[in-house]
Amino acid sequence: MSFVEFDSFYKKEHPCSTVFLSANKYVRKMKGGSQAILVQCDDDRFYIVKMGGNPQGPNVMANEFLGSVIAGAVGLPVAEGMLIHLSDHFIDSEPDIWFEVPSERKRPNAGLHFGSLLVGQPSGPQRSSEYISPSRIDSIANRDAFLGMYILDVWANQQDNRQAVLLRRSDDDAQEAFFIDHGHMFGGPDWNFRERPGAAFHLETSIYSELWYDKVVSSWISHFRTVLPEVLSWVTSILPPRWYSGDLRCLMEVLIHRLSNLTELVQNDAARSRLFVHQNSENDTLRLSDSGIHKFRTPDTRSAFYRNLAVSYAKFVRSDRVCFAKLGS
Repeated sequence: MSFVEFDSFYKKEHPCSTVFLSANKYVRKMKGGSQAILVQCDDDRFYIVKMGGNPQGPNVMANEFLGSVIAGAVGLPVAEGMLIHLSDHFIDSEPDIWFEVPSERKRPNAGLHFGSLLVGQPSGPQRSSEYISPSRIDSIANRDAFLGMYILDVWANQQDNRQAVLLRRSDDDAQEAFFIDHGHMFGGPDWNFRERPGAAFHLETSIYSELWYDKVVSSWISHFRTVLPEVLSWVTSILPPRWYSGDLRCLMEVLIHRLSNLTELVQNDAARSRLFVHQNSENDTLRLSDSGIHKFRTPDTRSAFYRNLAVSYAKFVRSDRVCFAKLGS
């Protein structure tokens, strides 16, 4: 079976032209257990790519995709996710891409992988930073989002500390936070749900000081209960089947069940971790102004981006199954 050149997918008449990008320049390997890589694609933008078969586990790419789409659909600031194609030629010409495992070096498979749009630039003044210190917290313009992301991570049974990057805005000294690295959501790479109080926090826990306010927490939970069922009803249709090995329907059922119990899950996690629920007195809870999620854009869950992605991918799966098999080989 001959290989179909990937650039053929960019012909205007092809139904999946809005879905895939092709990596054409390797930049560097990223830190972390998944051994992700930074590449430049044919749209001239940079993406952090997590590849199938990485050492972290079987469902990392699925978790990254689901976490990115779901968090974006509920209005949280996350890097845009995309399907990235790595060709055999690209992989063979860059041996640093290969996985380093204890006994050997392992070659990634060519095909479709998950790419997260790099926040900022790889170098220079627009390079983002993962370092968040207490002295920088007040400069984060969308700091309230950390509470919303914490609640979403409790729902999704995040098994690792939440990661975020900061990007300085060009028009002032404020910084915008973007949440990254969703590979340990949904019970982790094995989809093994187990409660780990405090795991959903960012390591710099002082960022949550004065964010907890019952009315704001309730607003987030109400918002998630309104939006997430629709998101879960369609997000699985655009998840490439080669990216996971578990029971996807069972995963969705668990998430719907957790959504119905989200208030209790959040209360229990916050009470057991005791990291940011502080009180001045018995009846005076520290809080921000009554803003909650209202500072965030909470888009229609079927926004143009996600709607086009779903339609294009559905057409692709329906009409080009042979083509997909060739790409994934």
